[in-house]
Amino acid sequence: MKLDTTTLFAAAAGLVLATSVDAGTIANWKEFNAGSTNSGTSTDSPTFGDGSANNADNAWIGGRFGAVGSPESVTLAVGETLTVSGSVVLTGGIGLADQFRFGVFDDGGSFAADSTTWANGGWLYAVSADLYQARTDNVFVSTNPNAVALGATQTDTGGAYSANSTAAYDWSISVTRDSLATVDLFASMTGGDNAVNFTATADDVSSTLDTYTAVGILFGGATDLDQGVLSNVQFNVVPEPSSLALLGLGGLLIARRRRS
Repeated sequence: MKLDTTTLFAAAAGLVLATSVDAGTIANWKEFNAGSTNSGTSTDSPTFGDGSANNADNAWIGGRFGAVGSPESVTLAVGETLTVSGSVVLTGGIGLADQFRFGVFDDGGSFAADSTTWANGGWLYAVSADLYQARTDNVFVSTNPNAVALGATQTDTGGAYSANSTAAYDWSISVTRDSLATVDLFASMTGGDNAVNFTATADDVSSTLDTYTAVGILFGGATDLDQGVLSNVQFNVVPEPSSLALLGLGGLLIARRRRS
């Protein structure tokens, strides 16, 4: 059996669409200010707060890539994209979208040390407010100095946000290393009872940060939140399309040679 060149390139293009080179769970969680009653912190679906009044209010939450005792990290090459995503059900809170925040970080060992200062930095999305270069001198989910607002391009095309929703919100944040000195950022939050649809984009942001180890989440102190239930939190790395095409094409050429 022989495959012509057109067939080979079409098959390689299919691999580009279907393949990711690295994916993993986030199943090691902590609340750093220890005010909530929590469960499932060694799974990808932890619960913060027991549902009683304000029990999950002002929770500073970190999730380490990998599992307890088996930490993982991601180092992005130029052209690669890291996406961290999950779902959350929020109960008992009020409608202040910017008080729900999530981001991706290099914790630099601070997670294991129970420190809220993640000095290696990262990226944080305060929903409906802005994308931030994360704070490195104190609480990692704070937008106070020295966090840097990036002036992201934002959209809000859905319904009203509520921190008391029976339907889950889906959230994600992506970092693409588009050069050795810059990254592109994208974050979104969708769903909930009112079908919210927030997005934020910041391109060509100056940064040499290429290693990521953790996700950070804030249930803000102004939300009066009773409980936040996260689910299916994971990270995924996709290489640049040209690399995937070359990998796919190389494999198909080998198969063709063996069959010729």
